[in-house]
Amino acid sequence: MSTNRTTIAMTEIVDQGITPRIHWAQVSSAMSILNRRLAVFAWCLLQAMPALADESRLNSPGVIEVAFGPEGAAAEGLILRSIASAGTSINVAAYAFSSPAIVDALKAARERGVDVRLVVDYKHNVGEDRKGIGRKALDALVAAGAVARTNSSYRLHHDKYMIIDARHVQTGSYNYAVSANLNSENVMVIRDDPVLARQYLAHWTARFGEGTDYRTR
Repeated sequence: MSTNRTTIAMTEIVDQGITPRIHWAQVSSAMSILNRRLAVFAWCLLQAMPALADESRLNSPGVIEVAFGPEGAAAEGLILRSIASAGTSINVAAYAFSSPAIVDALKAARERGVDVRLVVDYKHNVGEDRKGIGRKALDALVAAGAVARTNSSYRLHHDKYMIIDARHVQTGSYNYAVSANLNSENVMVIRDDPVLARQYLAHWTARFGEGTDYRTR
């Protein structure tokens, strides 16, 4: 008798108020079938675990750190620490770019051999830069060996992010300008997420490719 028929038959006996006889051979057979099925399920689960772990690593973000301004210049501080952590490369995309502190941090990165490249909005930093603060910042970085380009392909080149060592991303609302320290701002750094970094780097490469080499005065 199959396991299903045995279950039905025992249910009918209980419904009629008859004390069932337990056929231990049939119970043993049903338990044996159940154990075999559990064993197969457990084996399949163990085989799938490495793939599930890999997918989890790919879909999980890296370590995230956030800061907000203007309280205690925390937003700028997180950006400066991120620049200081760079070992090989920093790719910058900016709208406003004139912060002396950020320029100095990028110059220090160049001095320790980090490849620094920027693409910034042309109008804000060159074309309509009446105070000359955007040009001053770009001049200083180019003199330090950084590669800078300006982008005029859009109404605004309004990106504000850095890709550090091709695996960390700094992003948020913060413009790389002194005036940002007076605003309500947010900064986020996602560390050790090369998948995300590749997506940002692809966007950066497209905007940099559209740009024109900045030439010092």
